[in-house]
Amino acid sequence: MNASGQRQRQRVLVASLSLTALLAGGIVGGLAVWGRSSRQLGDPEFLRAQLARVSEQEGGGPAGPPPALVRVDVVQRKTVQPQRAIVGRLVEVRKATVASEVTGKIVDMPVEEGTEVVGGETLLAQVDDVWGQLALKRSRAQVASTEAKLRYELLELDRSRELRDRNALSRSEFEAREATVAELQARLDEAKAAVEEESERVLRSAIIAPFDGTVVAKLAEVGQHVAPGTPLVEIVSRGEVDARLMVPESAVNLIHLDQLLPIRIDPLGEEARGQVVSVTPYGPMASRTFPVRVRLDDQDGRLKVGMSVTAMVGVGPPREALVVTKDAVLVRPDGSTIWVTVSDGAAAQAEVQPVPVTITARMPDEYAVEPETDPGRDLLREGTSVVIEGAERLTPGQQVRIVTLEAGLRATAGRPGAALGRQEG
Repeated sequence: MNASGQRQRQRVLVASLSLTALLAGGIVGGLAVWGRSSRQLGDPEFLRAQLARVSEQEGGGPAGPPPALVRVDVVQRKTVQPQRAIVGRLVEVRKATVASEVTGKIVDMPVEEGTEVVGGETLLAQVDDVWGQLALKRSRAQVASTEAKLRYELLELDRSRELRDRNALSRSEFEAREATVAELQARLDEAKAAVEEESERVLRSAIIAPFDGTVVAKLAEVGQHVAPGTPLVEIVSRGEVDARLMVPESAVNLIHLDQLLPIRIDPLGEEARGQVVSVTPYGPMASRTFPVRVRLDDQDGRLKVGMSVTAMVGVGPPREALVVTKDAVLVRPDGSTIWVTVSDGAAAQAEVQPVPVTITARMPDEYAVEPETDPGRDLLREGTSVVIEGAERLTPGQQVRIVTLEAGLRATAGRPGAALGRQEG
């Protein structure tokens, strides 16, 4: 009896546990379904998909991708030249290390690194000229003394000539008088040269800037004793700068003097046009490149020596090619594609087809392209419309609506986050 009662209690306990587990599973499953339903009801994409499914069932067939808003441009055929980006840097047109031309102590040096100087006007350094001034006075006194002696000897020469004419003076005595006059004349010339030399030395004790530029290095200081040839400052010119490019041997013969080249100033994000002023026919053997200098205006000092630049240099002869704007080419690791619009008769309606292409030349804003397949050559021709905005999500054969920039802005006005080319549900 006790064994029978124990078995009955076990069966009741198992049944209770099973019922409890069943109820708990039902509650958890219900909560999960409720949560998923809540998320789906709050998801606009899910609701849009459900509406599209209902519309498909009511219409009896698939609706297909909706028209996408795109902008287009026209393919052109024109002469292009394959180009390559050459990286260089700005260098000075002129650079000079200004040195002292006299001996003495520097008593004034009013420039520092970065000081702008004017050629022929700005004082770079003043060397003490006291000894030069004294030497100049001594030379001038020597000139005066020699001139006085020469005047006396000239008068004596005139009297000796009269005595010689009356045969009162021998020929040798007269010639000795002439030699004395000649010697004094030579001494006078030497004394005058010494005056000029000392005057120039005093003048050059003030070191003046040789050309318009900027001090980039100060190599001496006030109180320092200098001799002729002692470096004082380094100056680089301003007003013009050169872009120095190392052009590969395959392209150097396509560059000629006075040619205009577009130069992009990388730190400023700006482009300037410069004139080729030199093509050096000697370059490093290892890199097989040749130095080319392109002269630029420094734009009131905005272009500075050392800035990096990029130039687009032709690397092949000009040729005819199909040309599209850069925005028309979708470049991916597996290849490049252009989406061509095929009009169905409506002014703003068309369908699109992809055309795989090979980029044969790159220009700053355009690409020269060549279709890779025969069907692509039939689609991509001169005058063909190609998608330049909104091509990222297109599918072959999809209907599109062609809009201008102004129309696209009007269509997306008032819709935050809307973008031209986004598919409309």
